Amino acid sequence: MPPFRDEVVFVIQIGSQTTKIQYGLPESLTPPQRTVPTRVYNASDGDAKALYSLEGKESEAIYPIRKGRIDNMDALLYLIESLYRTTTNSHTDSPFAPILLTCNSEWQPKQIEEIITYLFKQVHVPAVTIIPESLAALYAYALQIACVVNIGDEKTEITPIVDFNIVESAQSVVEIGGNDINKALESLLPTLQSYQIEELKRSPIYEVLGDKSMSFFGEPSEPATSSMEDEGIVDVAAIVANGNAREILAQREQKKSSKQVDLKNSEMPRNSFVDSKGQTVEVGTERFKGTEDMIEKLSHEIGNVIGKLDDIARRGDCWENIIIVGGPTIIKGFVDAMLLSLQEHFLITRGTTYSELPSGLNTPGYGTPPATPAIYGQTLGHGQVPTTIKLAKMAEYFIGWKGHTWEDAPFLGSQIAAKQIFTPGIASIDGAYVSREDFAEHGAGEIWNLGLL
Repeated sequence: MPPFRDEVVFVIQIGSQTTKIQYGLPESLTPPQRTVPTRVYNASDGDAKALYSLEGKESEAIYPIRKGRIDNMDALLYLIESLYRTTTNSHTDSPFAPILLTCNSEWQPKQIEEIITYLFKQVHVPAVTIIPESLAALYAYALQIACVVNIGDEKTEITPIVDFNIVESAQSVVEIGGNDINKALESLLPTLQSYQIEELKRSPIYEVLGDKSMSFFGEPSEPATSSMEDEGIVDVAAIVANGNAREILAQREQKKSSKQVDLKNSEMPRNSFVDSKGQTVEVGTERFKGTEDMIEKLSHEIGNVIGKLDDIARRGDCWENIIIVGGPTIIKGFVDAMLLSLQEHFLITRGTTYSELPSGLNTPGYGTPPATPAIYGQTLGHGQVPTTIKLAKMAEYFIGWKGHTWEDAPFLGSQIAAKQIFTPGIASIDGAYVSREDFAEHGAGEIWNLGLL
């Protein structure tokens, strides 16, 4: 049985922009204790050996990970050790907290082994395990099979997982991410500063509209009116005849204001938010735009990835368990729009049987644009077109995560995995980490024998 207690387990998820940390696993799992920038600062001051600090000027900032790839290993190792020691309050040479670290497909095997070696030799941790972020997302949904779409800042990783095993031959990494939304909004709203664009994207007024009458497909339609008063027409004769014009006009203005307050964001031609500097920023229908190209490209790539699976039945399982995580999922309507796009491109939309579909099927609306049969042909053909496309249903028994956005689902999955790997219990997984003894006998390469990477 795993020998560690819940309260001493250290979980760390490192992304290109932010790093999420948890020390100790409560009985009911919660969102990360700390979220910090994935950033260190150059403190060398002319020294031959590179020195780093967790504080400094932006001009001296170093970002160890770019587009998911490890760009500066020394800076990354310093960040991991510093966060480990400050979070666990361990400044000794023999801390007792085992580490679960997530990675992505852009991390090279030699880099993973270098991290493990450093943690044992320099930080003196008792045990280490590393799992892919996509696999962690799967744990959060309590599934065995899914297609995980992990949208980052500058890249998206699309990973089919079958029976807890990543299908590497089908996995894809595309340079499409949250920054593409920012670029689109910057072209639409050239008067806004970069920080305002980012804050608009995260504000309640920014959303993706799935209704075709709305601006996801066109401009928002005007709210319907049902009376002369609703349309702003004043019956002057009636007011004069009544004899209390002032009171009637005041009531009318109050009613008009009340109706404006009740309008949904999608029904308002303009809406505003307050930025971090206290300025009120008013935005028109541009606040419904900027995601169209991204959603379209990702949808096609998801279809391409699932189409690479050899087992047709497994393709169907993946189509019925699409997991979408990452920053853009906090945008209202984004995930629903992704599902709608997948259904429009790949779903059979008429009553038919597989026997009715020709093996060389290449018809718009049945899986692929007509101009690109070579790219999407793998998803087509006899018995290969999905009849159902669904988003995976998130587990609902984590009370601490209620009301929290599921952009961080991989972190929840990391906590679940850490609990099973390091601590005793009914669901414990034996032999899923590298211990200090394992490292001394077999080296960092022992990580590949665990079956997690």
